[in-house]
Amino acid sequence: MKPKSIIKSGIILSISGVIVACASAPNYSGNTDSRWANFKNWTKITENRTSTGDPTGLVSGVHKGRDGYRDVYVNDTGLATIQGTAPYNYPAGTVIVKEQFDDLAAFKAQKPTDLTIMVKLRDSTSPDAKNWGWVAGYNEKLEESNAFCSGCHSVAAQNDFVFTNEDFLKKHH
Repeated sequence: MKPKSIIKSGIILSISGVIVACASAPNYSGNTDSRWANFKNWTKITENRTSTGDPTGLVSGVHKGRDGYRDVYVNDTGLATIQGTAPYNYPAGTVIVKEQFDDLAAFKAQKPTDLTIMVKLRDSTSPDAKNWGWVAGYNEKLEESNAFCSGCHSVAAQNDFVFTNEDFLKKHH
């Protein structure tokens, strides 16, 4: 192969790698729901805590699994509740955002690959989920009736469907 061809191949491979890396990272810009648009300015309840593993035994293949790492943010509406103690009863308007990282290296570099969001609604089509709705992605639409999410979160029904609260963090971190 000629030197110019090698250089061109290297450039193409480098650009391809950047495109793939960017495509897998959440895009925190664009037309998104105002309820979670500025979540990075909220309280990170996992601040200075390494949030990983599967202490509940439920994560398995979701939320980056047992080897994934997670950061959890909450808006001011739900802050006092999530930092308090049981019984947890989140007010309508609470929004909880979970950034998910593939592994420790991605976590340390703060390069999340997925984002999930919970929104406590005043009234919804999912009263069996205590009026929580879920979103899978920053620019996605709220799903009030998400059986996949509410199915797992029903295990935390005694904590208003929220796993990561202050009691949980004290016990598992």
